[in-house]
Amino acid sequence: MTDVTSFTPTDTSSAAALGDGAKKATAEKTKQAKEAVAKAVQSARETATEVAQQTRTFAAEKAKVGAAWTRDKAQVAHGVAEEHPIGVALAAFAIGLGVGALLARRD
Repeated sequence: MTDVTSFTPTDTSSAAALGDGAKKATAEKTKQAKEAVAKAVQSARETATEVAQQTRTFAAEKAKVGAAWTRDKAQVAHGVAEEHPIGVALAAFAIGLGVGALLARRD
C-alpha cells in the first residue's frame, strides 16, 4: 500500500509553499486560457467577417446575372408572343390541360 503521508507536507511552511506554487500555476493556466479564448474569439470574428463579405459579393454577382438572364428571357418571350399570339395561347392551353389532368389523377 502507498503511504499517503509521504505525499503530504509535514509542516505548515512547506504546505504554504505548495499552496503558493499551486496558486501561481493556477494563475498561469488561467492567463493562458484567457489568451487562448481571446485568440479564438478574434479568429472567429475574422472568419465570420470574411465569410459575410464573400457571401455579399457572391449574392450581388448572382443577382446581377439572374436579373440579366430574366430580362433577356422575358424579352425573347415577349417577342415570341407578339409574333405568334395564337401559338402561345394554344401552348398555354395545352400546358394547362396537362397540369390539370395530372392534378386530377393525383387525388
